[in-house]
Amino acid sequence: MTFKPAISPEHGSMVITREGLIGQAVGVPKPEGLIPVIPKYVPCRGESPWVKSGLSLCRVLQDYGPRGIGETLKALGFAETLDGLYNSPMPYVREIDTVSVVTPREALERVLRGPLSPLSYEVLKVLSTLRSFKVKLENLGLTGSIALSFENPKISDVDLVAYGFETAELLYGAFLSLRVKPLISSKLGGLKVSPELDVSWRRADIRGVHVTWVGVPLEGELCKPLKEYFKVRGPVMEARVTVSIEGGQESSLLYPPCASSLEGVHVVSFEYNVAAVLYEGGVFSVYGLVDREGSTVYIATRQLPGSILRLKGDV
Repeated sequence: MTFKPAISPEHGSMVITREGLIGQAVGVPKPEGLIPVIPKYVPCRGESPWVKSGLSLCRVLQDYGPRGIGETLKALGFAETLDGLYNSPMPYVREIDTVSVVTPREALERVLRGPLSPLSYEVLKVLSTLRSFKVKLENLGLTGSIALSFENPKISDVDLVAYGFETAELLYGAFLSLRVKPLISSKLGGLKVSPELDVSWRRADIRGVHVTWVGVPLEGELCKPLKEYFKVRGPVMEARVTVSIEGGQESSLLYPPCASSLEGVHVVSFEYNVAAVLYEGGVFSVYGLVDREGSTVYIATRQLPGSILRLKGDV
């Protein structure tokens, strides 16, 4: 398999700006020279669970999902850029304003070269378990605080990145095999999902370590609406559509999850927890924002979180 992420820097890359903001890159098509980020940490005074090079860091992102991210940006006074293609303000930072960008693969390679903290050793245990499910280490990465070496072993999780559909599908199966019980998530930033969303397919305790993962597309794996920035058809109006989605589509397990329907409509979610819903397929009632042609419906946007309701499991 040729290893080249579809978007660079890929989803999950950790970004440090000149002002000290630490964010996580969002893997969507973007203008040249800009990086969309989710702000996660900022320098702060006093004691903090996270410390890098003697500097205390405070976590500013409390909840993912459209509302959580929107509230964080507002609280920080983050100057967003209006993007006409997405028809939305976007949290872009200029590449020239960054001092460091660490990709998930680079972060894992550093840990494999020599564990530097107790959590690094926990990562090795997790990887050993995943190898028994035929997951190749060269197709994995790390994101989050451990990627920048300021993790706190007492509270930090292990956040994995799976490169490509093949690896994402292996992790999907592995986590279901390791599942002890369903893990229902209600923190979706306003997005409504029915039936209740079980996220144990991507969150599990492995050998005593809390682990999550996200799939990142390789070159050629982006779905049609997101293949190229200047061809993105942005959302313009609200709509409710009924779509029939065949299960097993590779782009559904990669960020942002995307699936095509038998009706010719693509469903794109900016909430990754919905990936398994699209991957499993079925007939859905989807409420979100559509493009002018009605060919793509977007859910989990900050303008309208929307909903996805499964009407039946078989197409």
